[in-house]
Amino acid sequence: MPSGSCLVINTGSSSVKFAVFNTDSNQPFCQGQVTHLFSDSTELTITTQSDKTRQNLAQANHADALEAILTKLNELGILDDVMVIGHRVVHGGPNANQPELISTSTLDLIKQCSEFAPLHNPANLAGIEACQRFNPTLPQIAVFDTAFHSTLNDLSSHYAIPLEWQQQFGIKRFGFHGINHHYIAQTSQRLLPDPAARGVVSAHLGNGCSVCAINDGRSVDTSMGFTPLEGLVMGSRCGDLDPGLLEYLCEKLNTDITDLTQQLNRQSGLQGLSGISGDMRLLLEARDQGNERAALAVELFCYRLAKYIASYVVPLQGIDMLVFTAGIGEHAPAIRSQTVAWLAPLNFELDTTLNQHTQQAIRAISTTGSKPVYVIPANEEWMIAQQCFQLLNRSGEI
Repeated sequence: MPSGSCLVINTGSSSVKFAVFNTDSNQPFCQGQVTHLFSDSTELTITTQSDKTRQNLAQANHADALEAILTKLNELGILDDVMVIGHRVVHGGPNANQPELISTSTLDLIKQCSEFAPLHNPANLAGIEACQRFNPTLPQIAVFDTAFHSTLNDLSSHYAIPLEWQQQFGIKRFGFHGINHHYIAQTSQRLLPDPAARGVVSAHLGNGCSVCAINDGRSVDTSMGFTPLEGLVMGSRCGDLDPGLLEYLCEKLNTDITDLTQQLNRQSGLQGLSGISGDMRLLLEARDQGNERAALAVELFCYRLAKYIASYVVPLQGIDMLVFTAGIGEHAPAIRSQTVAWLAPLNFELDTTLNQHTQQAIRAISTTGSKPVYVIPANEEWMIAQQCFQLLNRSGEI
């Protein structure tokens, strides 16, 4: 494959992250982000192998942020070798099962799917359009967060609602965090001790949380569904909830379904249970200081997580490896310990010393008699770059 680099853009609702990769390394040689968009504290940070710079971008929107990023990268000469820009796009709808070279039809698809992901797809689209304005001839590729879960079968993807609703409105369980789950699937295949072992559960635990059942490198079930609200207890999202509770709460709170959904997304989960924060670090500190609500939030988080993991014995017909990834998964040994304690009947046990290690590296944390448990740092940006290089190579663009 010819030499060159890929600029990866991850445009969120209030931030823009980016990283630049060569074809031969899974570590970026340049990375950074613009944080706190639309505020006086908006700031651009760029880190290269030799330097780190900061720039104030007060009140910048997505387009302003992308223009500042691209201008700075151009000044540094980094764009000279960029042969493709890869974008994380949260939702690609029911038919997006692989990365796509961005065209008019791709842009239309992203716009159409904004109704499924109103906080994310419009931001993703803004990032793409800003890059097109900066360099209209540079190939751009959309890598969809939902694509990895396109392999779910009918048993995993259907809701028990009238089939006509699904056919008419495109309702199904899409799943999310697919780019990182895909990375975990790819990485874990090299770590499985038995060539015949194929069943991996990936636990992506951050402010948003999901688990994915992976069989032979393919997603066969996942906890998030039509929206990212389904599944595990999360930082501010409730996770699984009795639908019958919605009408009851609307009446008791004197509100409508739109406002209630906002509260279930923004004021529930760890935030709602604890009454303190959705940040697991603060909750663990509060729990250790005797705060009972924090203790309940932490224990419920681990209990529900363990239940989901254990349930994947069914689609996988046995779990051969468990992986923790993303912010909480990588940095909270207490959460890993409490969760795995519930899974002792499945022959999972952590080595206390290994579990306490804090190095940012792929590492085993289980005892010698346990089924393997790993911590694998999330690397969505590299997964996007890798898929961009592969797609360009197949299409003959490089």
